[in-house]
Amino acid sequence: MKLLSRYAESLLWLARYIERAASLARVVEMQSSFGRAGEGPDGSWGWLLKLYSDEERFAQRHATASSTNIIDFYVLDSENAGSIRSCIHWARENARALRAFAPTEMWVQISELHSLVQELDADHVAFARLPRTCSQVRSGCHAQIGVAESTIYRDEGYCFFKLGLMIERADQTSRLLDVKFAQRQVGIGAGDAADDFVFWSSILRTAGSYQVFRRLEPSGADAERVARFLIYDARAPRSLRHCVREIGELLHELRRSFHLTRTNACLERYELLLEGVEVAGADPEVTRRLHDFNDWVQRMLCELTADIGEAFLGQSRTPAVQAPAISQSQSQS
Repeated sequence: MKLLSRYAESLLWLARYIERAASLARVVEMQSSFGRAGEGPDGSWGWLLKLYSDEERFAQRHATASSTNIIDFYVLDSENAGSIRSCIHWARENARALRAFAPTEMWVQISELHSLVQELDADHVAFARLPRTCSQVRSGCHAQIGVAESTIYRDEGYCFFKLGLMIERADQTSRLLDVKFAQRQVGIGAGDAADDFVFWSSILRTAGSYQVFRRLEPSGADAERVARFLIYDARAPRSLRHCVREIGELLHELRRSFHLTRTNACLERYELLLEGVEVAGADPEVTRRLHDFNDWVQRMLCELTADIGEAFLGQSRTPAVQAPAISQSQSQS
């Protein structure tokens, strides 16, 4: 029996929302561990707004870009479509649409995670407790991905779940590589060599890649080595090259094994994206053009999402969305 397009769409966005919440929790946890936790307008937290292009939406809800307001905006604010709370809410709504299709274990796990996030309050995001709260969210998201990997039947549905996961992971890795640019935009300049080592080490920790990077690069973490690793090393599960190659394999699998033939536009986009990533990985001056490259990657992923929607999900080129968080994701990807 052919997979219904609404199930395919729900599986794709379930994965994207879970991966997005986990990635945002990683970034907030990194900042809470390495940033300043002062009150008032604080550039050490304001770069998050630049990173996610949220300055205008944030200004509509808060008068000052204090660390407390920014944390609330990205963790607790259900009116912010890109907050952890909103991502988990919409992940659960997509899981609800899959009740007749997806394994029961997936519904139980996402419901537990949803309950955890809904119970968060101001005390949970106070500076002393914030790293622990983010760690709990990440663990819940990873558990959801693990349950899905362990229980989803390997038909078209699994391919769409993995497509959502890899598209979102590639997008989030490109944003992570853009942190330094976002910080400089709010006046946080380059530090000395020791500061840069701490910064790029924290980027690697946020990507869950610090130990393996140090094993491969014992001489240390600098901008060029870290960027090349997170762009080009296909064995690193969060590298752009790994994610993009996985996307290509999944598209080919949909065509080869499940006879979904309307893949030409998606595969063409994938090939352009892979070529761009491989060129960047071989560029000796990639760090000088890193922001432009990351912006290009995000736009290409946005176009690929639209290609998939048009080819498989019955959407027009500018599809109507089902929830605010999807609209936000497509405008920012």
